Amino acid sequence: MDDEVTHIISIETGIPQNQITENSTLLGDLKIDGDDAWSLFEQCYNTFKLDLSDFDFNKYFRCEPCLKGPVYLYRKIKYRDEHLASNKIPITVKQLIDACKNGKW
Repeated sequence: MDDEVTHIISIETGIPQNQITENSTLLGDLKIDGDDAWSLFEQCYNTFKLDLSDFDFNKYFRCEPCLKGPVYLYRKIKYRDEHLASNKIPITVKQLIDACKNGKW
């Protein structure tokens, strides 16, 4: 299942599968946000029957359009971290794989 999840991520991002690690974060490292993030989780739902009823998308990703105002720019310069800049909680590839294995977020 690990390879299946990383394959889906690879297709979604265009990043070669061998460059995606378990510690890669979806938003920060792989630049998955907004509609792309929603599409990824939708694919995991369809492929692995991942229950997303407890998943709060807005805690982890921005909605489209992903507006990046002055507060974001200030935080991005100060912290150099996409999660801190956008005030979002990071999700790693391993967390997504584990959720798919367990069938529940």
